[in-house]
Amino acid sequence: MINSREIEVNMLLNINNKLRNIRHKFNSDKRGVTAVEYAIIAVAMSSIILFVFKDGTLKTTLNDAMGKISTSMESANSAGGSGSGNKADGKQG
Repeated sequence: MINSREIEVNMLLNINNKLRNIRHKFNSDKRGVTAVEYAIIAVAMSSIILFVFKDGTLKTTLNDAMGKISTSMESANSAGGSGSGNKADGKQG
């Protein structure tokens, strides 16, 4: 007969295995990594440019551009990326 302690241990082992599987899937999923890298580079370059040209019109122009990029990224993210765009071979997917 299985006692409550054994049931708890089995439940914890099952949870542990599921969490390991989730962590493995998360660690092996590399989708979006390049976009994040480019975003980091863009922020760094923008910061340098804004520092060099502190109060000129370039700052205003870059702020407007970054706002437009941010808005575009937010709207694309909310759209969910249905995957129906053109593929590399030019065919609809």
